[in-house]
Amino acid sequence: MPAFWRKFDDPRGIIWRVRNAILRFSPRRTARFLAGYLQPLHYERPVFILGVPRSGTTFLFHLLRESRELAGLPREGHDAWRAFHHPRSSGWRSDAVGSGEIRTGERRFINAYFYSYLGQRRFVEKTPENCLRVPYLLDLFPDAHFIVVKRNPCDVINSLINGWRHPEGRYRSYFVPVDLRIPGYPHRRQWCFALIGGWRELTAAPIPRIAFAQWKQCSEGWQAARPLVSPARWTEIYFEDLLSAPEETLSRICERIGIEMDRALEAKLADLLVNPVNALSPPGADKWRREHREEVTRLLPEIAAASRSSGYRIDPDTGEYEICR
Repeated sequence: MPAFWRKFDDPRGIIWRVRNAILRFSPRRTARFLAGYLQPLHYERPVFILGVPRSGTTFLFHLLRESRELAGLPREGHDAWRAFHHPRSSGWRSDAVGSGEIRTGERRFINAYFYSYLGQRRFVEKTPENCLRVPYLLDLFPDAHFIVVKRNPCDVINSLINGWRHPEGRYRSYFVPVDLRIPGYPHRRQWCFALIGGWRELTAAPIPRIAFAQWKQCSEGWQAARPLVSPARWTEIYFEDLLSAPEETLSRICERIGIEMDRALEAKLADLLVNPVNALSPPGADKWRREHREEVTRLLPEIAAASRSSGYRIDPDTGEYEICR
C-alpha cells in the first residue's frame, strides 16, 4: 500500500479492502464467473499444496504452475475460501473449516471462482491456511491430491518472525476485532498469517511465541488430516530436499501427481533456486542461527517436543536437526 495511505489509522482495513476490490475487478473475469456459476462444473484431481506459512509452499506452487498440465491462480486462494467461511462468520474463532460445513451455493461459487481464472483445466492451489481445512477441501474435491511441504521448524518460525516484523505489514491476513498489544508490533489490529484457534490468548504475546503457536497448530492440522486421505493422494516432501536434490525431488512430485517433468518445469526450477519468490532472504538451511538465534533458542525445548511428528528430530539444547525419513 502506498506510504500516503499508511498515515491513516485504519484499524478495520477499509482503505485496504476498497483498494483490493478496485485492483482485482475485471469485467471479463466477472462474466466468466457468471458463466461458470450457471453451468455444472467438475474439477478432477486438483492438487493442493499444504504447509505451514513460510515453509516453502510458494516455491513449489510457482514451480508446478509452470507445467502445461496444471493451471494456477495468480495469488493464494483467500478470496475463494473466505467467501463462505471468513472467521467473522464464526465469531472470529479461527481459519479452520471442517467436514460438513459446505453451505448452500458454495460448491457452485468455488467452481465458478476457479473457472473465472482457469477455465476447466486441472489446477494446483496453494493457501497455507488450508492446513486447517483439509476435511472441508475433501468434501469439495474428493479426488484431490495433497502435497505437504515440510521444513525445519526452527527456520519456519524464524521466517514467521520476519514476516510479523515486516515494516509495511506485508503478511497481514485479517483486521481482527480486538486491539493487539504485541510487544514491539506497531499495528493495532493487523493479524499476520494463519488465524489459529486460541489466537485471542496471544494478543499480548511476543512475536516468537505467536510464531511457534502458528507453526505448531498448522502442523497439527495437516497431520490430523493425513489419515483422511488415501496414501496414493498424499505426498510429503522436505523443503531441504528441494534445495539439496531439486531434480530428484521434482521428479518424485511429478510422478506422484501424474504429470510430466518437462523442460519448462526444469527451467523454472533452476530459476527459482536463484531467484526465489516472496522470500525475505535467500533460501537456505539454519537461517534462524543468523537472524533470530536468541529468540528461537529460547523456544527449542518446545520445538523439539513437537517436531518429531512433523518429520524432524531437533536437539533441544543446540537446535541441530535430523530429518526423520
